[in-house]
Amino acid sequence: SLFYILVNKIAHSKTLKKTDNPTHGHRNCRLLFNSIYSHTDPHSIGKIAIHSSIIKTSNLRKEKEKAHSGMQLSILLGSGGHTGEMMRIISKLDMGKVSRTWIYTSGDNASLAKAQDYERKSGTSLQYIPIPRARTVGQSYILSIPTTIYSFLFSAIAMLKHRPAVILLNGPGTCVPVAYILFFYKLLGLCNTKIIYIESLARVNKLSLSGLLLLPISDRFIVQWESLYQQYSRVEYYGILI
Repeated sequence: SLFYILVNKIAHSKTLKKTDNPTHGHRNCRLLFNSIYSHTDPHSIGKIAIHSSIIKTSNLRKEKEKAHSGMQLSILLGSGGHTGEMMRIISKLDMGKVSRTWIYTSGDNASLAKAQDYERKSGTSLQYIPIPRARTVGQSYILSIPTTIYSFLFSAIAMLKHRPAVILLNGPGTCVPVAYILFFYKLLGLCNTKIIYIESLARVNKLSLSGLLLLPISDRFIVQWESLYQQYSRVEYYGILI
């Protein structure tokens, strides 16, 4: 479809073609692997894929904006188990030269605490962006309409101001409006954000609803089980990342 062709045109990063060995085909990943990691753990290839995406996009905004030192990365914490998985992935990456922005749902003090704990010993510049909840637990669907609209508008304004170079997502539904807002801004030429989505380890045979919604617009879509890699196009597989 025209929409699918447009999405692929915007996504500059090449995705893995389905082969018998999914760790082949990314020469940049190998180079980064040799320069960043001293061991040869095959599961580290996924970590390098994330690094590769971040590094490839670190210069995208320099043409229109004043150059910044280091690389720019935004991380959306989805709360609960999603936050736990994201923090385990982040803890395995070399973030020494990466300027980070943490995006979290307002009121999710547990996710905020984990991000702050991670950054406690870091001297890298960072910021935190709270996103209002679209719907609280137990709130009726009718009453959630105005809060959802408010959350969407707030997110749209926040992302227009922030315009991250790379955003890392792993669900749940909180990440969907943020990703689509950034994708819409890309269509308008307002940003060049690379959207990287990592499917939850709990998803073995079928993508989550968030994953299905974000697959068409993600620049990189990484799954952690080969069964998913064999089912869906445009996905990348490097083994379990957490």
